[in-house]
Amino acid sequence: MVLEAKYFGQYQLRAVERAGAFSFDTSGISNRFITPNGDGRNDSVVFTFENQRDSEVKGRIFDMKGALVADMGPGPVANSLIWDAKSGGSPVAGGVYIYQIQGEGKTHNGTIIVIK
Repeated sequence: MVLEAKYFGQYQLRAVERAGAFSFDTSGISNRFITPNGDGRNDSVVFTFENQRDSEVKGRIFDMKGALVADMGPGPVANSLIWDAKSGGSPVAGGVYIYQIQGEGKTHNGTIIVIK
């Protein structure tokens, strides 16, 4: 369900089943389209996941050829990772990128689009 408030913007309401171990699904992605132009909106993407055991979770970004672009950093809330559309401190080119999140022997992949 999406809720739009006149003064506070748009929010998503989600129901999530609590897992006993690491789990991730696409509802934990803040946005799939990144517009890193410095306006404070959609400049980065946050990946939120369940991690009841506080296991090590890694996130990486790859280009469409499979080359490593960046490692994700710790996100703004517990059990989250963030990518700011940069590689080595420099902004990446617009295009499609592959995310990979790994924890407890599980790997989740998908795509993120950077729009310039």
